[in-house]
Amino acid sequence: MKIDQGLVAFITGASSGLGFETAKDLLDIGVKCFLTDRDPIENEFLQKYPKDRILFRNLDITNEEDIKLAVQECVKYFGHIDVLLNCAGIATMQHVTDDSFNPKTITNIFNINVIGSLNMSKYVALQMVKQQKENQQKKDYLIINVSSAAANGAPSGLSIYGATKGAILAMTLPMARDLGKFGIRVVCISPGYFNTKMGKSTPKQLYDYMARTSCLGRHGEPQEFSQAVQGVMECQFLTGTHFYLDSCYASPHF
Repeated sequence: MKIDQGLVAFITGASSGLGFETAKDLLDIGVKCFLTDRDPIENEFLQKYPKDRILFRNLDITNEEDIKLAVQECVKYFGHIDVLLNCAGIATMQHVTDDSFNPKTITNIFNINVIGSLNMSKYVALQMVKQQKENQQKKDYLIINVSSAAANGAPSGLSIYGATKGAILAMTLPMARDLGKFGIRVVCISPGYFNTKMGKSTPKQLYDYMARTSCLGRHGEPQEFSQAVQGVMECQFLTGTHFYLDSCYASPHF
């Protein structure tokens, strides 16, 4: 797809980190963005752009009804959806023997990271299928799932998080096979450590070690994730696959 003013992107987890940076870069290019997060976004940021190109709504992606309403509002405001970026997620550390490693914690993290992404993909895909049926010419639509390098290389303390990100990675190929006939591509990006608020919440010893042991000797910058998203958007033959965006860090055992 051509990245221009005709595109509409629906982004979850948009108030900070990788989702926020991607939204900012797409808006600067001219893409219309429907931004959601359970946390608020800065009013100063929203006011930088024309009102007909940006809309933010608080969204709890564990609530299926709220997801359906958000998709409907996006379509009512912008007319359609071209891209979904499933960037919402949480990362917390629990060792298997910790008291916090319990059914409540496991369910909460899975509900946000996995079930929320599945439901977002479902209702956006339904809208894209509807749009495809209304189009006189088949269009290119895209869903980007955000997994993590932790899906296949999580350090100690990230068993639950790693399991959720493994699930996101695993759902990408069958989802692409389900949706390809409708012209909907599905791609998964698995970031490593980035210089974001979430990344820096990692214990400093681990955070510094990860930078030293990566091939480039540093963590990623949010703009580099945004660049990867734009590359996926532009390559219309890319679907059903995933790639790691992590500079091949080495996971330690502390």
